[in-house]
Amino acid sequence: MRKLVVWLANIDSSRTRSEGRKISTGLAVRDPTLPEVQKAAEHLSLGPESEDVQYPKDQGHETRTPGRVLLEKQHTKHKTLKLLCDEIRRIRQAKE
Repeated sequence: MRKLVVWLANIDSSRTRSEGRKISTGLAVRDPTLPEVQKAAEHLSLGPESEDVQYPKDQGHETRTPGRVLLEKQHTKHKTLKLLCDEIRRIRQAKE
């Protein structure tokens, strides 16, 4: 199966598009963590493999959201990012 790379910067609402965000701020989540994305991907049955690496645009800078997750490609990247963000919001609400 083909893999899809999701950087935490892609779904971080505190970043701009030029800093790596791929979806609108209304759909993105604030300061996602690697364990949250991993758990959300597991709930969506996307076969996640996480790596704690630095986003390429952040090389040589202090990074806010280090990490990426490799997922099995079942949808387009945009749809996958929206699904992940929705699931992260559900996980965060359940904790409260």
